[in-house]
Amino acid sequence: MRVFIKSNLRQLGKGFILFTCGMAALICLTSSVLAYRIAPTVLTPENQQRIELAAWKYAIDTPLLLETIDWFRDLAGNSQESAALAELARLKFMRAQLELDKHQRIQLFERSIAMADQALELNANDVRGLFWKAAAMGKIAEDSGMLNALRMLQPMQDLLLKVVELDERYENAGAHRALGRIYHKLPRFPISFGSNQKALAHLKRAHELFPQDIITRAFYAELLFDIGRKNEARKHADFVLTTPIAEEDALEFTEYVDIALEVVKKTGGSNIKVGNY
Repeated sequence: MRVFIKSNLRQLGKGFILFTCGMAALICLTSSVLAYRIAPTVLTPENQQRIELAAWKYAIDTPLLLETIDWFRDLAGNSQESAALAELARLKFMRAQLELDKHQRIQLFERSIAMADQALELNANDVRGLFWKAAAMGKIAEDSGMLNALRMLQPMQDLLLKVVELDERYENAGAHRALGRIYHKLPRFPISFGSNQKALAHLKRAHELFPQDIITRAFYAELLFDIGRKNEARKHADFVLTTPIAEEDALEFTEYVDIALEVVKKTGGSNIKVGNY
């Protein structure tokens, strides 16, 4: 995955276009504004908690995820809260992650993007909408071949840089982490815009913000090894392999454990036990 779970509740999006067209229109507008302001929020703390549970357990409790998507889709169907629609995009992202058929998986990620776009139409600076749109685009890029991936990566970069600007801590510094991975893995100029220097800056910052994050540590370890800092790389890889992993996270974290294992292998091997396996 990417992904990317256990986020903290951030500021809810809001905003609408104000215009006047005569006194009657102004009165109608004032009424609608007051109604909007007093309308109860869809993304209450209780609803957010329910979403967080489904997102965390998505890999081991698919019925809960699907039930949560249906419930929140009905609840947020006519919502003007960008954050609520962005959370629905997040849930749809989780659903797409579970799809085994590539064609169907791409379609599901496209639905996640479409929902994120709805959130961004309401608030172009909605961090959740920006982040989950970028995440879904990244997954489509993985399934679509090199040429399509290269075409999508520039817009992804722009979305993630905006998340960093607005809230660099969101999703455990997920934008820094993703940018670091993109810059590390992309070909260098003139083929693409890969840069180990930029990758190092973003992954270092992600690690500073969330030093216990397994995904960041795995990506950081691989980058450090590739730029010749093998001792540092090994320390981060060992951290990944010795950190207990909850059952709910096991499927998602397999990829990052494998990255750490490869770094350990390249640095001389180890009898180290992997997490809680």
